[in-house]
Amino acid sequence: MAPTPPEARRWTARRIISVAILAFLFILVFALAGPGWWRFTPSGDSTAQQGNDIEQMIVGRVTRVRDSEEPWGFVIDDDVVNVWLATRLVPWLEHEGDAELPEGWSDPQVRFGADVIQVGIGSPWYGVVVTDFRPRLEDESVVLELVGTSAGWIPIPSSMAASLVPAFGSDLENGTEASMDGIRVPRAFDLADGRSVWIEDIEVASGELGLRFRTRR
Repeated sequence: MAPTPPEARRWTARRIISVAILAFLFILVFALAGPGWWRFTPSGDSTAQQGNDIEQMIVGRVTRVRDSEEPWGFVIDDDVVNVWLATRLVPWLEHEGDAELPEGWSDPQVRFGADVIQVGIGSPWYGVVVTDFRPRLEDESVVLELVGTSAGWIPIPSSMAASLVPAFGSDLENGTEASMDGIRVPRAFDLADGRSVWIEDIEVASGELGLRFRTRR
């Protein structure tokens, strides 16, 4: 068999390198892309109105005057939460103390799974960062335990979470604390009329979050 000419060998090598680079870029884009449930939420006047309606519905239920201190609650879908996040999160943060999402981080969305709350957010460097939290109740706190972090489809060690998730490692307002282990939220919050609302139970199922409360005078 005649030896392969140098020009043909160089052409073959270039093709192999080109294919390898394209394959690497494809894998990188796929890996850093968001999971199937994370998507850009449509915007516009109708979506903004939906977000406002959702907020007013929840505020109305939480602040309702009740004749007794019997438990009450509701179930909310992750799609409903995502509409609120897309339309009302930024105004709510501004109202709660002129807060805002860190620069470059955008489009937070959630997905409710079996006993897990997944939070996905677009990041400036790592594609879509997804954190998995498992909620539980303690004496005076609701604890969202961090059980997993990923950049796109690439798992990230918890030791790197502080550089990926802006909230970790900092103290937030209203008694909320964030650390490498997760987020701790006070189990009770006050209403403007002097009453307080106590979180009785949290249940996370596929696509749904169930909450039960007790209003105290």
